[in-house]
Amino acid sequence: MNDNTRGILFIILAMATMLTSDTVVKSVAQELPLFQIIFIRHIFMTIGLGVMALRDGGFRFRPTPQQTRLVTLRTIGECGIVCFYMTALTMIPLGTGTALFQLQPLAVTLAAALFLAQPIGPRRLLAIIVGFAGVLLIVRPGTEVFGLGGILILLAVVCVCLRDITTRILGASVPASVLAVMGSTALLILSFVLMMMQGSWVPISLAQFGLIVAGACFLMIGYLAMVFAMRFGDIAAISPFRYVSLVFGILYGFLFFGEIPQPVMLLGSVIIVASGLYTFLRERTLRAKVEAARV
Repeated sequence: MNDNTRGILFIILAMATMLTSDTVVKSVAQELPLFQIIFIRHIFMTIGLGVMALRDGGFRFRPTPQQTRLVTLRTIGECGIVCFYMTALTMIPLGTGTALFQLQPLAVTLAAALFLAQPIGPRRLLAIIVGFAGVLLIVRPGTEVFGLGGILILLAVVCVCLRDITTRILGASVPASVLAVMGSTALLILSFVLMMMQGSWVPISLAQFGLIVAGACFLMIGYLAMVFAMRFGDIAAISPFRYVSLVFGILYGFLFFGEIPQPVMLLGSVIIVASGLYTFLRERTLRAKVEAARV
């Protein structure tokens, strides 16, 4: 088994376990307040990521003022992703929410062109426009997605752009474990504040607690699998397999919530994924040409 095959297997594992964690949260949120669930989950997440940061020597890191500003913006983006996306999943079907969230690679490409001055040709711009057309097929008047749930997913995508753009600016200057533990700690604090604003603590059963802990474990496995995927495989080879999360989202929605995907939603999903894959492949081709010209 070569490194790219290992990377692909790890990224598929990451997508599966992260969607499993989302499924657990959506299920338990039918009985418990969402931010109480996120608070409990991120107690375990913060401890686990803190141990990883300690092992990597991340706590010896001393950021510059510019790095502090960028890390703060990235952390805001990370918090927004979780809060907006998980809230949306309590309102709309899991498969639909996962499909809309696949817009993120296209949105990040557009954001990089706008804020990082990265060149974007007419073909990739057309692919982004087509991808947004796929979103309109999913979010259309008269459906349950045409409302707050769909808006929250799109806000989560905006937060992905904020997180990824600031991460690209930071580069390798800040250890990944530090970024992860700071994001989890911020979510821990934010979810506690929002939980208190919503009302008092709701007693939980042993089964509910077990599910939340299991969700945290799945999320940690997903995080570690993503790290291993990036270490083993070539990013150009493994990144397209991120879209396998759509398959898991639709499958889990059907198995656990009885969600039947509508043909129009599936068509919109195919358009979004196809646009994203074209954008990715086009970027890889252009990068290869630039590297060949340098030789």
